[in-house]
Amino acid sequence: MSNNKPAIFASVLLLLFLTASVWLVLRYVDAERERDMLKWQDRLSILAESQKRSIENWLETQASNLKELAENPLVQIYLTLGGESEDEMSETQRGQMGHLRNLVAATARHAGVFTQVQPISSNQPGSSNDGIGVFDSAGRLLLATRYFPQPDENIDAAIRDSRSQARVVYHGIYKGAGSQPRLAIVVPVSAVQATRQQDSFTGFVVAVINPEHSLYGFLAQRWLTTSSDESILVGGDNNSTAFLSPLTDGYRLFHQIPSASDRLAANFARFNAGGFADRLDYRGKEVLVTGRRIDNTGWTLMQKIDESEALRESKAHQGFVLTVFLLVVFFVTVSFIAIWRHSTSVRLEKTTARLEAGTALLNSVADNIRDHIFLLGVDGRIIFINAALSDCIGIPPAEIIGRSLHHIFSMETAERLLELRRASAGEDIRNRVMQLTVGDAEHSYHVSVVSLKRGEYRDSLLFVLHDITGLKQAQDRHNRLLEGIISTLVHATDMHDPHCAHHSERTREVAVAIAGAMGLSEPRITALAMASLLANIGKLYLPREILTKMESLTEDEEELLRKHNLYSVEILHGLEFDGPVVDIIEQKNEHPDGSGYPKGLSRDEIMLEAKILAVANAFVAMSSARAYRQGMPVNEVLDVLLATADGKYDRHVIAALFHIAENRSDWMNWRSVDAQL
Repeated sequence: MSNNKPAIFASVLLLLFLTASVWLVLRYVDAERERDMLKWQDRLSILAESQKRSIENWLETQASNLKELAENPLVQIYLTLGGESEDEMSETQRGQMGHLRNLVAATARHAGVFTQVQPISSNQPGSSNDGIGVFDSAGRLLLATRYFPQPDENIDAAIRDSRSQARVVYHGIYKGAGSQPRLAIVVPVSAVQATRQQDSFTGFVVAVINPEHSLYGFLAQRWLTTSSDESILVGGDNNSTAFLSPLTDGYRLFHQIPSASDRLAANFARFNAGGFADRLDYRGKEVLVTGRRIDNTGWTLMQKIDESEALRESKAHQGFVLTVFLLVVFFVTVSFIAIWRHSTSVRLEKTTARLEAGTALLNSVADNIRDHIFLLGVDGRIIFINAALSDCIGIPPAEIIGRSLHHIFSMETAERLLELRRASAGEDIRNRVMQLTVGDAEHSYHVSVVSLKRGEYRDSLLFVLHDITGLKQAQDRHNRLLEGIISTLVHATDMHDPHCAHHSERTREVAVAIAGAMGLSEPRITALAMASLLANIGKLYLPREILTKMESLTEDEEELLRKHNLYSVEILHGLEFDGPVVDIIEQKNEHPDGSGYPKGLSRDEIMLEAKILAVANAFVAMSSARAYRQGMPVNEVLDVLLATADGKYDRHVIAALFHIAENRSDWMNWRSVDAQL
């Protein structure tokens, strides 16, 4: 029994090592997958928010068109008089009636989806079944555009909801004539001011819209360079979920599924708006999904992408990592067994046989790895080459062993590899990303060089060339996507606040110029440039009426306007940036004298980048034209800034701006920019 104790002890140690190693490897792979899932959660969330904002802006635009019509005194008078027939009208009233028709027709043309207006008596049946209609307080149709559909239960329900809720109502999307999708928007019409009674309406303006010609266009926009991402509107009740926008693979509009199953992506998006998960979509495929509720409607926007496509590159990378780690574990295990067998004085022949078998196995494994592997001796000649590299260069291994690198690679590639060997002398492991020509093609490789420390091949170098061309291309696509998303956010901010169009780009230009003059490093300038572009996206959460108001703002409106910086920080919180982008934005409104907000920081407590952004933002705001004023001359702006030095703005930053402004004549042209752009 005592003779077996060493063997039992060694076996237990080996079993513990194998168990711990495999567990750690699997935990690492799970962590990699979780990280990639978080990245896709951020991407889909940004896309869902952008789509949500586009749809809500479109609905607000349609409602605004109808509100203008509903608030027109001519419409209010017509409905107050009870919608008299033309036979009962005076000549003056008939003229007003003609003007009313023209007004409804103009609204229809402005919306871009309706036909010419006609009295009900001359309406002809048509195929479009959309348009604008004017209804009295009892819900009777008085006047409509040509082809406006006959009132049905959907229009009646929309009018009832608008009456009971005393507001604009979005009803649908529902099946119209011929199973075509329709959306009803109802705006109540108040009585004429002189006869108006509290909480009373004299009628309703109703628009019936075909979303195929307008709303669905937003959902069809492609934001990712993928083939399976979709933006879909869903709705329904407690029993079923209905798809309210077009689907792929032949599924019809208004396709329904039971709402009880949480494993279905559409149900998850409806009942867990803002969440993120992997679920089954309407085709039965695994997808990554998130949802956003559309304000003032019963709709939910579902943003999804096939999991197999989203995580394809991630799974390939995880497979590579798992293979390499398990090979390391296997190699350590084989070495442990070999050493233990040798320490117990097993006959040399058996030890040699085992080592040869292990070597053959490792060679077999190496030959089945798609990475390019070769072992370079201390004399600069090749000792080993795996099958993947041999097949790539088209030379059998027998003709390569014992040759120099110049025999299998081009002169340039061989010299670059030898230079890596010489430049990294004395290091145990060296890693580089290099562009190399292997065979007939040039690829991006991650090159690892390991110096062997023991055995016959001590000080020989093991080269592992891992082709990362696909990963690098994916990273480039990701960077382009990020740039596109940022550009979209900036454009959305400009559209929401038209008085400040191009403000972010100009602020970035000024901030980068100041940072360069003050000698900031390239990474700090890059972070400042990103912060300058994104500092104002919080304005998307502010009412457009405040941003475009021509009169002075009230105290409550001023307080709400100051919160846009907080909203910007909340939107960007949790996203990964190369540098303290969010911190720069958060400190933009802090003042050196401590009078700023939100934390009342002062002097050296404020980042230099935030001080630069504050000065650049103020400079652009004062020197740029707005719809309600001309831009100030640059010299006057500089005088204003200098007057606040060390109080509201940093003196050193203002001095740098003075120096730059003297050499930037093109900044003088900002005052002439059209404020309506």
